[in-house]
Amino acid sequence: MNQEEELLKLFKNVNDFIPIFQALADSERLLILLKLFYAGSNGKNVTELSGKTRLSRPAVSHHLKVLKAAGIINSRKDGTQVYYSLDAKQKISNIESLVNVLLNHLKMIDANQGQPMNDDALERIVSKARGMIKSA
Repeated sequence: MNQEEELLKLFKNVNDFIPIFQALADSERLLILLKLFYAGSNGKNVTELSGKTRLSRPAVSHHLKVLKAAGIINSRKDGTQVYYSLDAKQKISNIESLVNVLLNHLKMIDANQGQPMNDDALERIVSKARGMIKSA
């Protein structure tokens, strides 16, 4: 794969994961994710998640909404209670793929040390990637 193809792949993958990275960029949400990780498939409700934390129930609900919108957690209703559980196996696998693309790109840059990409070429590739993303 040449450098342009690798950059196109990189740009598309990074763009797909922006909501996930934004959701994971908060320490309180990471704490909630850890609680859900250890809760297993049964999950936890808002009351259970807000217990023993400094977060209010509305704050926990907000964080859960962000995590759900990013596709990191699932919810299921049981009577009047909503239970949340981790749904990150595929997301983590996709993030692993993204990291591998980044590592491959870094290796390619190292291999081409004498031939850096100029800003015009990089802008052309980014424009092409944006066009591909908009048309998809």
